[in-house]
This record gives sequence, structure tokens and C-alpha cells, in this order.
Amino acid sequence: MIIRRYINKQVLGTTMAVAGLLTVILMSGRIIQFFERAASGKLSVNLLAAVVWYRLPSFLELILPLGLFMGLLLALGRMYLDNEMSVLSASGIGQRHLIRWLSPVVMLIIIATAVMSLWLTSLGYAASAKLYAEQAERSTFDLIQPGRFQQLGDRMLYADLSPDRERLQDVIMLEAKKDANGVERQVIIQAKSGQRVYDEDLKGQAIELSEGSRWDVRPGDGAYQRMQFDSYRLRYKQADAPLEKADSPRAISTAELWQQRFDDPKAAAEIGWRWSLIVLVPIISLLALPLAKVNPRQGRYLKLLPAVVLYLSYVVLLVATRNAIEKSQLGEAAYLAVHGVYLVLALVLFRLGRPRRVPHTAAAT
Repeated sequence: MIIRRYINKQVLGTTMAVAGLLTVILMSGRIIQFFERAASGKLSVNLLAAVVWYRLPSFLELILPLGLFMGLLLALGRMYLDNEMSVLSASGIGQRHLIRWLSPVVMLIIIATAVMSLWLTSLGYAASAKLYAEQAERSTFDLIQPGRFQQLGDRMLYADLSPDRERLQDVIMLEAKKDANGVERQVIIQAKSGQRVYDEDLKGQAIELSEGSRWDVRPGDGAYQRMQFDSYRLRYKQADAPLEKADSPRAISTAELWQQRFDDPKAAAEIGWRWSLIVLVPIISLLALPLAKVNPRQGRYLKLLPAVVLYLSYVVLLVATRNAIEKSQLGEAAYLAVHGVYLVLALVLFRLGRPRRVPHTAAAT
């Protein structure tokens, strides 16, 4: 019992550490993209935390199996390197005992992956799709960050907002354009205030600037044209379309996908993908046991790179299978074929990794 708790503690601790590190690394790239969209006025700053939180389950459903795989390789590899596994083997504890002892950790990751894959991921996608849809209904005027330069279509805008966010103040707008001769010109507009209006001629939302000037200059040329105005209207670009749609298979619950799987190949591919992530966990656990076995002279990282490549090939093949099922090029049984290949490989490696029995010979008389 003490040895069992020790092994589970080592594997679970390593798994959580690897999963946490991978989550930070992978989420950092996505967070940077969200910040770029917020800085350019395409996403409200108030939605950043919510969008990141909603997308977290979709990362964890892939990170947790990989964390378990790496945790088994590193934890058991260290035990082989320190000859702890040799002592256990000499005591009659083999791979079968390890499988039985590690079953609580594996079951924990299976349950966590199932919760993410079958439930939380679809809820997160649906919630983020709703936020993006609400964002798309808002105009660029609503996304202006006061006191900052930001891109609005082909224009660069700087402005402050009134306390009620209904009027622009101290507006500066810069636009680069070419004249009829193809010569690049810079148009600078400065106005005391501005407000959102609907323009019948422009057939859409527009900004009406008040009490300002418009400069038309050519870089490198001292000549310029200046026009003063009491009122000046220009159309602005609406917010971008939502990045995610509420009717995407990723945003549909598992129960609904199960009912649609016979009529919609995308639903069949998605439901198979979600279950595949769960089946993936026990198979990679079997793969990790023989791959974690290292010779103390070789070092613990000798088999780490090939093992990671093997895991990635498994996931990439599942992704390729999902894409093929979405295009009706393969049936749902293709998932079973992929899992079967790696299950057979795990059993073969498990069989080859078993210690060979040395036959006993009769003592000479």
C-alpha cells in the first residue's frame, strides 16, 4: 500500500506539473491574440477574461492526456534510473501490478477528460460564440478606447469619449489614400467633437464630426490643402463578424450531436472525436509503461522524444480522421481503426518489455 501511494503520488504530481506548464504555454499564445484584437478595437476589453475562461476546457481536453503521458514517462523513468523499479521487480512486482496500482490516476484523468470533452468544451464554445455574436452587433464606435490610437478600417483614430460614451471629444483621424494619378496622400482630420448618426446617403452608420479642419498633404511636399468645416460626416467600418458560430458542431451539446450523427457527417465526426479523446487516455497509459523503461546508463530522456512523437502521431491521425469523416470520405468506424492500431502497438511493446524468464537447470551431481 505504501509503494502504491508513492507511485501514484509521483505520477499524479508530475502529471499536474506538466499539464499546468503546457496550459500556460498554449494559452499564452491565444491570450496574446485576444489582446491584439482588443488593442485594435475588435474585441471589448471587458470580454477578455470571459473568452479565455470559456476556451480553457478545449485546451484541457488535449492537455490532460498529454500531461498523463508525460507524467508516466518522467516519473517511472526516474524510478528506473534510480533502480527503484529494479528493486520492485526483484520483489515480484511487474508491469501488471503497475497497471493495477496506477488505475486510480488513470481513471481520474479519464473522468476529467470526459467532463471536458463531453460537456464543458461545448458549453464554452457556445458561450464564447454568444459573446462574439453580441460583439458583432456592436459598432466600432462602441469599441473605441479613449485616449489611444487605434485602427478603424483604413483609418487611424485618436479620441476621447464623453462620460456617457455617446460623443467623441478631441478627435484626430489619419487616413492614407491615393489620388487619381496614383500619388499617395495623407488626409488628417481634426475635430472638436463627434457623434454617431445614421446617414441616408451613405446608407449606414456614420460619424458626424463638428468644428474641425481637414488637411490634405503629400509626404515630402510642402504644399497642402486645408478645409475648415462645421459638420463633416464619414462612414466607419462595422465590427468584424464573429469568429465562432453558435451552430458550429463544437458548440453543440453531446446529446444533440448524438441525435444528428446519422444525418450530418460533421456531427458524426465531432461525436467521434469527443469519445476518442476519452479512449485515448487508457491507450496512451499502456504505451507509456514500456516506453518509460530506461537503462540507467542511457539516461531518462533517451526515449522521451520518440514517445512524444508517437503520441503526436496518434493525435494527428485522429484529427485527420475527423476531417475525413466531416467530408464523408470515411465512416465513424475509422476512429476505432486508429485506436485499434495504437492499442495493438501498446500490447506489443508491453509484451516485448516483459522480463524474460531464465530456465532453471538441474544442478550437476
